[in-house]
Amino acid sequence: MKKDLRNPWIFALTLWLAFVFLAPCVLAQKSNTRHTSENRVLRVTIKTDGTYELVFRSVGWRLVGRLPEVSATIQTTHGKDAIGSYQAVSAVYLGRSRTAEVRIYRSLPVALLRDTWNTASRNEYPFPTFENLPAGLMKFSYRQKTFGVYEFGALGPEGPWSLFDKLGNVMMLSPADHFLVSRMNESPGGEADSRILQTIQTLPAGFSHGTLLVFAKGMNQTFSAWGSALLALGGKQRPANDANVVLAKLGYWTDNGARYYYKFDPQLGYVGTLLAVRDQFKKLGVPLGYMQLDSWWYPKGVNARWNSAGSALPDGEYTYEADKELFPDGLRAFHQSLGMPMVTHARWISTASPYRDRYKMSGNVVIDPSFWKSTAEYLAAAGAVTYEQDWLDRNAQTEMNLQDPRTFLENMSEAMLSKGITIQYCMPLPSHYMASTQYLNVQTIRPSNDRFNREQWDAFLYDSQLASAVGLWPWTDVFLSNELPNLILSTLSAGPVGVGDALGETNAQNLKGAIRRDGLIVKADSPLLPINSMYRSDATNSGTPMVAMSTDTFGDQSVRYVFAYARSASEESTTVPLSSLELSGSVFAYDWVTRGGEVIPEGGSLAMRFADGWDYQILSPVNGEGLALLGDTEKFVPLGKQRIAALEDRGTLTATIKFAVGEDMLTISGYSSRSPKVKAIQGKLNNTAYDPQTKIFRVQVAPSSSGEAILQVSAR
Repeated sequence: MKKDLRNPWIFALTLWLAFVFLAPCVLAQKSNTRHTSENRVLRVTIKTDGTYELVFRSVGWRLVGRLPEVSATIQTTHGKDAIGSYQAVSAVYLGRSRTAEVRIYRSLPVALLRDTWNTASRNEYPFPTFENLPAGLMKFSYRQKTFGVYEFGALGPEGPWSLFDKLGNVMMLSPADHFLVSRMNESPGGEADSRILQTIQTLPAGFSHGTLLVFAKGMNQTFSAWGSALLALGGKQRPANDANVVLAKLGYWTDNGARYYYKFDPQLGYVGTLLAVRDQFKKLGVPLGYMQLDSWWYPKGVNARWNSAGSALPDGEYTYEADKELFPDGLRAFHQSLGMPMVTHARWISTASPYRDRYKMSGNVVIDPSFWKSTAEYLAAAGAVTYEQDWLDRNAQTEMNLQDPRTFLENMSEAMLSKGITIQYCMPLPSHYMASTQYLNVQTIRPSNDRFNREQWDAFLYDSQLASAVGLWPWTDVFLSNELPNLILSTLSAGPVGVGDALGETNAQNLKGAIRRDGLIVKADSPLLPINSMYRSDATNSGTPMVAMSTDTFGDQSVRYVFAYARSASEESTTVPLSSLELSGSVFAYDWVTRGGEVIPEGGSLAMRFADGWDYQILSPVNGEGLALLGDTEKFVPLGKQRIAALEDRGTLTATIKFAVGEDMLTISGYSSRSPKVKAIQGKLNNTAYDPQTKIFRVQVAPSSSGEAILQVSAR
């Protein structure tokens, strides 16, 4: 053989045969070369033929797509960004003009898919594009409509998308940036993609668009993980539930549904009416923390009058300043008379407004930073602490290009932030919820329609899920103080609480259930949201009552506030397993309506009965000594941190109780399997009572000079 190979003809023939028979094998092997990144939840693979695949490891769901041409370069890298440490796989494609990258985060159930334009080129061939979404999954999303109202069985074009199975496994997809001009599409054939709005035809060099993917167990947990990733990318911290006066204290609102929306007492005038409202609340022992001025306060339309259009035919701002007919001395003078902070409403810019010649406009809003600077200065001087931008779904919009939508929100935010003014979005689209993650002072949002009532409850709760995930506190909108369930729901939202009563019609007793004597709202740590099992129930049209829950957490202990209501006339009660409320161990269930309660053992169920179509119960953990603290049960949220600042359980319960100025005595309640021993470490006990039938104890306690009391409760 050696001799034969020395013959050049035989050698050439041997090489040719080797190429013919072995090259296809080598090329096939090369075409199947794959680059993989993974964590314990997700795995991504990009092959050299341009195919990419994401696998959800515990359930086997797969998302498969293909780049429009064989990639030139594929590599695996490691790095760290705002979300966390990651391993990434990237591929250069389309003649090196684009780069597709997928980041898998080491300790999070999160992937970030990013498409980068290396050179300016047409907006085509979106990445990612998936051949099919996993089959047989239920769908939950939000419509591209006013308030971003929720829907089951469909996937809205702005996202986020939630796909889930009956076991509670959830996959979420959404844009990660450029929210106002991002679109997600699902074709009738099942193909899905995430891209920039197609009317934007060309994208510049260096442009990048991200898509976020999250997989977790339970809808609430998945939304939380998704929202935390968006907040990290936006560089924003979740504000505390009492971060500003609008969140912390009871307010008075004059928006649609309030008694003084475009109306006032003719004998007092608008200013006199609002000053009389302030005085009435103070006299009733229900101090207001702020007052909201709705769209009536500034001139509008071609006639430049405050009521030229009213609510039936709304028109835009003529100028954004107090109408001289209503406020002859100006907004600042009114604030000085009022003596409290204000929330000021805003619309869009009227076609007749002089602003259209004075400032740079886009669509029907001003994007000129000088306008926003002067507006913020005007509001700050007049005592405004929150700016409410309304009509975001339609009239208050820019042209849809890459720059203007973001410029509008950014200039608004920066100007208001420079003056310490927070922002509330009203009539938002889903994209506005997500865009808020980029603006530190956007802290509250309206998730449901005007005038909070029973018809809005479902929408408010499901849309509060979206709001809370991205770090916003939901605002129910205005209601009246004699509407007890509306007031309880609003308080449990952990967002703003405000009413719009007429003079002489305020129910002070109801309002005192929401606040301390100083007007501070006693609220839960987290907002009221549908429990995980509601998503499966409503996706399958089971027709069960709504069950929603908020939480207070003290170390490793959690208190649940559970609100449930009938959604048909035939529903008189519902039963909820403790496991559905994410509780282990036994609890004492205190019915706030009947003022009674019972111990539910570990693995048991909570029974809720709808005497008036709804029920509200507080579930507090029972410790090994047979003790559970219920707190200040005169409040809707009896263990809220504004009242129970701290709670420790070491067999003995130790509670730190906060008093408002003027609160000289409080009654603190709890459960004990037998008559307990109670003592004051700080403050003073006045009376202790124990009911052996209900096994509820009540203790009257006075504060120490620090304004706090510390109680210890132990079994005898």
